[in-house]
Amino acid sequence: MPSVLDRVIERELRKELKDALIRFEQQLRQSGVAEENVKNRMRGAKQFVAFLYGRYLG
Repeated sequence: MPSVLDRVIERELRKELKDALIRFEQQLRQSGVAEENVKNRMRGAKQFVAFLYGRYLG
């Protein structure tokens, strides 16, 4: 069973990763990247974040 500290770290990590994805998408849209490219880059970014999250928790 994870400790309280582990759960807090996991929750904060999820929050930070989600915020980073949101900021990344906003920056792409503000810089005038085409919608199709935004979708493709976000898909790749989400896969990368999932990889990082899995490595941290694994």
